[in-house]
Amino acid sequence: MNDIYIKMKEKRDMWYAMDRSNNERRILAEQYYKKELMPLIIEYFIQENAKKVTGNCDAMVLTLGTSYEPLVLSIAVLKPEKVLILYTDKSHHLLDDVIEFTKLKPSQYIATDVDAENPLQLYQKIKDIYEKWGRPKNIYVDFTGGTKSMAAGCAMAGSAIGAKLIYVGGNFLPDLRKPEPGSEKLCYIDDPYSVFGDLEGEQAISLFNNMDYVSAYRIFKELEQRVPGTKAKEYSALKYISKAYNAWDSLDISKASENLSRCCEIIETEGKLEKGFTLSSHIEKLKKQLEVIKVLEKIHCSEEATKDKSIIFNNIGYLIANLYQNAMRREKQEKYEMASLLLYRILEIVEQKRLWNYGIDTSNADFTKLCEDESILLENANKIIRKIKGLNEWKQLDRKISLLAGYIILAAVGDEIMKTKKPGKETDSINRLRSKVDVRNNSIFAHGYEFISKEKYMEFKKVVEDYIDLLCSIECINKEEIFSICKFINL
Repeated sequence: MNDIYIKMKEKRDMWYAMDRSNNERRILAEQYYKKELMPLIIEYFIQENAKKVTGNCDAMVLTLGTSYEPLVLSIAVLKPEKVLILYTDKSHHLLDDVIEFTKLKPSQYIATDVDAENPLQLYQKIKDIYEKWGRPKNIYVDFTGGTKSMAAGCAMAGSAIGAKLIYVGGNFLPDLRKPEPGSEKLCYIDDPYSVFGDLEGEQAISLFNNMDYVSAYRIFKELEQRVPGTKAKEYSALKYISKAYNAWDSLDISKASENLSRCCEIIETEGKLEKGFTLSSHIEKLKKQLEVIKVLEKIHCSEEATKDKSIIFNNIGYLIANLYQNAMRREKQEKYEMASLLLYRILEIVEQKRLWNYGIDTSNADFTKLCEDESILLENANKIIRKIKGLNEWKQLDRKISLLAGYIILAAVGDEIMKTKKPGKETDSINRLRSKVDVRNNSIFAHGYEFISKEKYMEFKKVVEDYIDLLCSIECINKEEIFSICKFINL
């Protein structure tokens, strides 16, 4: 034992034995620690840890929590030229102790307050001071003090600016709320992501849940490369689902299929070995989503479907559910113009499906499949048109059937989707449909210059949902199940 340790041990034992039965005596014990013991702790710490320090310390960033001691020790051994101390309302009163023991000059340090539960604010403040200091080369970040959020934000900022990351460890004494004097040691962290990757992970999850799948993908990809062990596999799965959802959201079905397949493979292999694997609880739904994507891939991406449209119309529920959930994501983002375009397309699909049941392809209609004498069908359609204000009678049947024309033809042949509770009131349905469709047609993304308000969008959405419900009921489509599967998960 050296002389410093012997002296420190004697005073430590006296400090241990001091009476702390009331507040006054606890204050006396604290004063004894500060006056008699702390100077020896500092001296011993420098003696034991100085060999761990190589080169000069140009600058240092520290977080001040409920103890001043670790800051004092790391400043004492590193002797930084410039210091940034980040404190909170609860730790501000300890700042004087740090300055008293380290004898920092006012020109040497900056002290600023932070929100203990806002790591991004702390992260930004560190980066701002780093820039203000001219990006010092040999900079250290000590994240010993403060809350977990403060420590995490500090470590992440340190990694971003290329700082050496340290903390002061020791055997903590819960009853005395201090480390065992003499047990303190300077510790280095090679890569903060191995300890604090969860902070970035939480940020990526937040971005994912806010439908920013591109940004979430980038963070998960970086974490996958930097975090060791099983956690890297977890971030790999999250990376793939982010990429899959971004592709699916952009209607790039093949890429969505490829990436969701990879995601499910990782969950099924790694999730079984590791409890708490983030996506394990979602695996059944993700496998069902993959099945849906395979159907959509067959509809959208196969030559077979272009030659045989029955493949599309036999799986119409999947097509509608996919577009509807895409529209709901646009609605959540308050992008009502885009959402209305997707809902309008669903209205077209409903009409196209009902006409397809009669053998009618709306891109090149053969009306003899509806009525041998086209003039009879034309007259029945015009009977309906005459009751609709603002529409002119048809002179002939157009082989390319528009949305409104399709519903008029369906009403003319008495299709079930146009039947109303009151017979003969089919024109009421068409009038309602026409008035709401005009909102979309007059929008900036269609034929007009208007922006769709939330109120008008919701009215249009209600009309579309009514037709979806009718179609699913008539065609025996399990709407609840398919629509639920197509809804993206939240993490």
